[in-house]
Amino acid sequence: MKSTTKEERIKDDSKRRDLFVFVRQTMCVAAMYPFGYYVKGSGVLADLVRVCDLAYELFNYFVSVHIAGLYICTIYINYGQGDLDFFVNCLIQTIIYLWTIAMKLYFRRFRTGLLNAILSKINDEYEPRSAVGFSFVTMAGSYRMSKLLIKTYVYCCYVGTIFWLALPIAYRDGSLPLACWYPFDYTVSFRYAYTHMNGKCSSLHHFQQPGVYEVVFLLQAMGQIQVAASFASSSGLHMVLCVLISGQYDVLFCSLKNVLASSYVLMGANMAELNQLQAEQSAADAEPGQYAYSVEEETPLQELLKVGSSMDFSSAFRLSFVRCIQHHRYIVAALKKIERFYSPIWFVKIGEVTFLMCLVAFVSTKSTTANSFMRMVSLGQYLLLVLYELFIICYFADIVFQNSQRCGEALWRSPWQRHLKEVRSDYMFFMLNSRRQFQLTAGKISNLNVDRFRGTITTAFSFLTLLQKMDSRE
Repeated sequence: MKSTTKEERIKDDSKRRDLFVFVRQTMCVAAMYPFGYYVKGSGVLADLVRVCDLAYELFNYFVSVHIAGLYICTIYINYGQGDLDFFVNCLIQTIIYLWTIAMKLYFRRFRTGLLNAILSKINDEYEPRSAVGFSFVTMAGSYRMSKLLIKTYVYCCYVGTIFWLALPIAYRDGSLPLACWYPFDYTVSFRYAYTHMNGKCSSLHHFQQPGVYEVVFLLQAMGQIQVAASFASSSGLHMVLCVLISGQYDVLFCSLKNVLASSYVLMGANMAELNQLQAEQSAADAEPGQYAYSVEEETPLQELLKVGSSMDFSSAFRLSFVRCIQHHRYIVAALKKIERFYSPIWFVKIGEVTFLMCLVAFVSTKSTTANSFMRMVSLGQYLLLVLYELFIICYFADIVFQNSQRCGEALWRSPWQRHLKEVRSDYMFFMLNSRRQFQLTAGKISNLNVDRFRGTITTAFSFLTLLQKMDSRE
């Protein structure tokens, strides 16, 4: 295994890179982002990829739409027949597939320009490393955390939804993963004719509709995979964006804390001046855990001496401070784009998650058949994934909100008192602007935070209690 020195590791962490590789690939699987992104230019190959891309997208629409349509027909046919368990189960799947279709259209057709603008702006303009100073942080920590979280979430979504595909195999009854009405006989039916021959019982098996069952099973399997990919892409991208923006806040905090150190470096300060400034800054910077995802590294003073130039303090400070202001404006602009893109989605999502949690919990309590254990395991996975998705939406939005409040705190960690007269107006200007915290919302109505997560769970189980009382009266 190749060993790397600390300098090589820091240099690698400071490189620019594509921050959205895995989540973009997940969106491609869900037909929410074009595979043609990876084929630049024009030519026969590019045209072939675009044609295949369009065919794959249309096939995904067909799979999701026809399953949603069949469930709607199933609900209509079985409405009022008294089987509330089956009715609610069909309603769950209908909501899931309608949401899957909506996400595909929203990402790929309705807001594709805004989606590309968000990804491009963050990828092209993010700061991989904080400004020169006594310490520095890089985007490596938040980048690694975003990759770990999105991969874990995507794999959990795949396992949770594909688990349904194993149920017919486990039952060995020729059923389908998704129980819905079909206008034709898809079953592999087992007809048993028992005869007694020499005291033994034998059975005859007659198989109907050869090949139809396999095609229907394959389409439902494809539908389940698309559900997993669509759910993982929509909320997973939100999670990745929040983690990366939090990483940018870490970079900004370190730059603000070292703004005077950056100014002294540009001034060409000597070792004695840097030592004195560092001692004063350390006295105001003793609190641990200042960063959300980054790890702070110390910069040797000898390296700072090599960067020096010959500017006066006013010019050096203005240059260092303007860079911080521009970085802050970039973060706020990126957050505004994210809010524009996700706010309508989460407005609907909060209601959908509330309804799904209620229905999944209700069906879980009603599973009393011989196959109840496997059914409850699969429904429990759905419930956990729904809760996990809601937690992702609310928790990471709350992290961004908390980070947006701390810009002024980071600025006060610098030894500002040394140059109070020169920096006072700039500090006050930045403090007034940074006090406007950024809050991601659901439809500009409800703030996304941990309290919203708790409130949604409370609302869902209030509806569950009501549904159980209605069922007990039947």
